[in-house]
Amino acid sequence: MERGTFKHIEQILRDYPYLDTYIANREQELMHPFNEDRDENIGGGRSNVPGKPVERMAITLADDRRLTSLEHNQKIVDDCLDNTDEETKSIIYELYFKKHRELTINGVAQRLHLNASTVSRKRTAFFEAIRDELGW
Repeated sequence: MERGTFKHIEQILRDYPYLDTYIANREQELMHPFNEDRDENIGGGRSNVPGKPVERMAITLADDRRLTSLEHNQKIVDDCLDNTDEETKSIIYELYFKKHRELTINGVAQRLHLNASTVSRKRTAFFEAIRDELGW
């Protein structure tokens, strides 16, 4: 696996515990955009044609690339975690999901009573599953 791909997947995994927050924040940004220079006094009257703000908001949420990307990454990691064994889940949790990482691959291997090369192999297999789901 290329180094750039590996680093990108690592970043996706490190962001995974916070994706719910990122998604909620992005939805709030889209639903309530901040416009400092908004001028309400633009003159003219009101239109006779009713607006469709709910439809516009639904289209905005569906078309936002950043929001779609966050949701897509979350779904991919969820699917890969569901399709892997408990040891691999423990490895990924210890190396990427903990807020303050304490262990290296060797430490995780000792904690799980595995060989370091086995831990590395399981991590690589998990990364390859994510890579395949991403379509790279």
